[in-house]
Amino acid sequence: MPQIERLVVEALTEYASPVAAQNIMNRALRRAGVNPDAMGPEAWVRFVRGPLLAELQQVFPIQEPTGALRRVLRGLEEAAAARPQPAAAPAPTAPGDRNTLILPRREVDLGRADAREGLVNELAREEGVSGVLLQGPSYQEARLPGVEDLAPILGVVHSLLQKQKPYKLFYSVFQEGQVLVRPLGPALVALVAKREANLGRLLHVLNSYEAKGGQP
Repeated sequence: MPQIERLVVEALTEYASPVAAQNIMNRALRRAGVNPDAMGPEAWVRFVRGPLLAELQQVFPIQEPTGALRRVLRGLEEAAAARPQPAAAPAPTAPGDRNTLILPRREVDLGRADAREGLVNELAREEGVSGVLLQGPSYQEARLPGVEDLAPILGVVHSLLQKQKPYKLFYSVFQEGQVLVRPLGPALVALVAKREANLGRLLHVLNSYEAKGGQP
């Protein structure tokens, strides 16, 4: 299942059970006649606002996407807006502008304690972030209350996903907020964020890092 499809189905579980949410997605995809594997952010925005919303409106009394689905949609819209346009160069931004969605790839030497600490501190300063975890073979860095309690669970999730099939990102919504986990070289990096946090911004920031040596 494509990652964006997984995010949307997760958001739909606020309306229905996981099985029902997947059925809603499948019906909307079938009626729209689209292939989720070939869809970029712009196509997903059109799909969510069109066929998927129409499918939801047949079951629930809503006019617009709400809750987690609205946050995912906002992230998709921002991701679509951030895609470079061939006819125009991006406008220059001041260094350290936290509002820009166009971030350079940032290499992190995970073998150095100061680099690991710097990465975790940078992520902890992102708006809406309530916890950060960096966990590797022989080290662990955590910031903000309660994240260390989640470390064993997130480590298991990471290991299972890596064994089944190397993954790029895991995302889930829970009662207190949302969690994002991605592999970074030999480590995992996880963000715990408030429910109202900007998912598009967090995805973009998290994916801007790479382990030294070109490891994803």
